[in-house]
Amino acid sequence: MKTFDHILVGIDFSESSRNALKQASWIASGEGGGSQIVALHVVVPSEIEEYGRYYTISTEAMLQAFSSEISNIAKEELGTEVQVRSEAAIGVPYHELVKWSEGHDTDLIVLGSQGCSARPHGVGFFAAKCVRHAKAPVLLTRRQHDEPFKRIVALVDFSHATHAVLQAAAAVASDEGAELHVVHAVSPPWMRPTHVLYNLKTSEDAAYKAQYSELLREEMEAACKDLGVEAQTHVIEHPNVNQALIEFLRDQSGDLAVLGRSGHTAKAIKQAILGTTAERLIHRSPCSVLVIPESR
Repeated sequence: MKTFDHILVGIDFSESSRNALKQASWIASGEGGGSQIVALHVVVPSEIEEYGRYYTISTEAMLQAFSSEISNIAKEELGTEVQVRSEAAIGVPYHELVKWSEGHDTDLIVLGSQGCSARPHGVGFFAAKCVRHAKAPVLLTRRQHDEPFKRIVALVDFSHATHAVLQAAAAVASDEGAELHVVHAVSPPWMRPTHVLYNLKTSEDAAYKAQYSELLREEMEAACKDLGVEAQTHVIEHPNVNQALIEFLRDQSGDLAVLGRSGHTAKAIKQAILGTTAERLIHRSPCSVLVIPESR
């Protein structure tokens, strides 16, 4: 996978972050090689103060020790041939990662989805915050991939981020030689709770239902028309959109889900946070997740 040239890996010394480093190395070794990897550990000020009192060493010495430990981990996990730049900083982890990425032309941030602060089967607090605020795409690794991705699943909602999601998914699929699936899940009127609550079945319009579904399929085909790679499109009608997408990823053995950050709502775009569907997906996805900002 050679879509990204400058890769930043967040390291918190957890097993999850070690897997993120391995994933970044695999990405960097893609066709053409030459991607640069920076591994950054951010320590919060309170820990610096505690370490300084206990070990009676300077802040500079502590940061150097962290950087050296990152270098040791990189050699353990990747060997001596892979070049990794090791850095340590003080501050709020997600803030420093975002600041570093913006100041060093980073085009991909790789994080372990379950760092030291993650609840079981969830996404770490700082990883989720980084996804919300980073201008660069963020890859949350669920597990180590020591081979190319085989099945890329682009999750689209026809928001402003959809074009960027499709372009990124197509580029990764092309580089990896992977299958590309494009999925749109929707809860149509006849599947919503109010349909049952108000007993609207008697007033259903069969022609409208057919037209509704056909228009969605046509919109999907139009969106995928000029991707440059073959894509299988799927329109899923389900009472619960989030559940439908999770089940698709699980049933189809997707190993990378690509989704957008903005979601449908103007509020989400204004506040630079994830839409509700995307927020839940990054926590529940059974596979790694690549989150693409709208401006990508």
